[in-house]
Amino acid sequence: MKQQNNSGMYRFIKSIIAINFLLAIFCVKAYAQDSAKAPTVLGISYFLPANHVPYIEVTTRKKIGRKFEPVKNIKVDVYYTDETAANLLGTVTTAENGIAKLGFPPSFKNAWDSLNEFKFIAATDSSAGQEVLNTDITIKKAILVVDTTSQDGKVVTGELKEKNGNEWTPVKDIEMKLSVKRMDGNLSVGDKATYTSDSTGVSSAEFKRDSIPGDAKGFITLVAEVDDNDTYGNLVTEKKVDWGRAFIPSSNFFDQRTLWSTRLRTPAWLLAIAYSIVIGVWGTIIYLLYQLIKIKKLAVGSKK
Repeated sequence: MKQQNNSGMYRFIKSIIAINFLLAIFCVKAYAQDSAKAPTVLGISYFLPANHVPYIEVTTRKKIGRKFEPVKNIKVDVYYTDETAANLLGTVTTAENGIAKLGFPPSFKNAWDSLNEFKFIAATDSSAGQEVLNTDITIKKAILVVDTTSQDGKVVTGELKEKNGNEWTPVKDIEMKLSVKRMDGNLSVGDKATYTSDSTGVSSAEFKRDSIPGDAKGFITLVAEVDDNDTYGNLVTEKKVDWGRAFIPSSNFFDQRTLWSTRLRTPAWLLAIAYSIVIGVWGTIIYLLYQLIKIKKLAVGSKK
C-alpha cells in the first residue's frame, strides 16, 4: 500500500513538472511572436550643443513586453525638406543602443544660412529586408544664451531667440533648465528644476550654490538647456564664471591615518582590531596544543 502511494505521488509530481514545462514553452513562444509582430519605432531629434555645429539624432526601438528595447543595425537616410537625392544629408546605422548621430555636412551650410525653418526627415527602405519606416520634425532656427547678473545677488539668466528673416526675436513661455555642470549630471542653480522665459525671452534664477567646488581658480560652468522642444529641438549653451569654491588639493591627503590611506597609514583602531583577532586565534591554537601535550604526558605516565 505504501509503495502504491509513493508511486502515485511520483506520477503526480511528474505531471506538475511536465505542465509547468509546457506552460514555459508556450509563454516563450508567445513572447517571441509578440516581439516579432511589434513594429519598430523610428524617432528623430535635433540638437544644437553649446550653439556650435548642430546634428540630427535618430533612434530605433521596439516595444517588447511593457517596455521599449533598442533596435540595432537599422540603416536610416536623413533628408531636409523632402526625400530627394539632392536633399540627402547623409545615411547612418543605429548602434547597440539604437541611436545614431549625423552631423550636418559642409554642403548644407548655404541652405542653413538662407532658411529660418527646416523639415528633417528620417526614412528607411526595404532593400536590406528591414521595415519601411518614416518620420519627420520641423525645427525653427534658434539660439540660446546663458549669462549672469549681480545686481540683486548672483542671478543666472537664459535667453532664447528665434530667427525671423534677418532678425533674432525673443521667445516667451519656454521651459528651460539653468544649472551647474557636474561630472555625474547637472545641478540646478536654484530650487526649481526648470524656469520659464518671459516676454523678452529671458528666464532667470537666483544662484544658490555658493559653496559648490570649482576648479583650482574657483571657476564653474553654468549651463542653459531647452530639452526636446517641439519647435526648437534640443539647445544647450555654457558659460564659465568664478562663482565656485577654489579646489586646492592637499599634499598630505593620504598621509593621515584614514581608511583610504596607504598601508603604513592604517587607522590605529583598525590595526588594534586586526592584531587582536590574530593574537586571539593563535593564542587559542597554542593553548590547545599545550593541552594536547599535557594529555599525552599524562597518558604515558599512567601506563608506567
